[in-house]
Amino acid sequence: MKEIKLKPCPFCGGKAYLGESWEQTKTVQCSVCGCGTLHLKNKLDVIELWNRRTVPEDSANQQN
Repeated sequence: MKEIKLKPCPFCGGKAYLGESWEQTKTVQCSVCGCGTLHLKNKLDVIELWNRRTVPEDSANQQN
């Protein structure tokens, strides 16, 4: 199974990491500003949640 890469933080551009709580839930957090996702049981779900963006990356680059 191919590993899904984490996108940079949508707020500061910092590097994101996947964490796990003592309750075995997963979360993704920014190593710079500390923002993060909810704690979810499924690793793929939390990565998908983190990588979701409201504006497609292509259109964000085209704005003046």
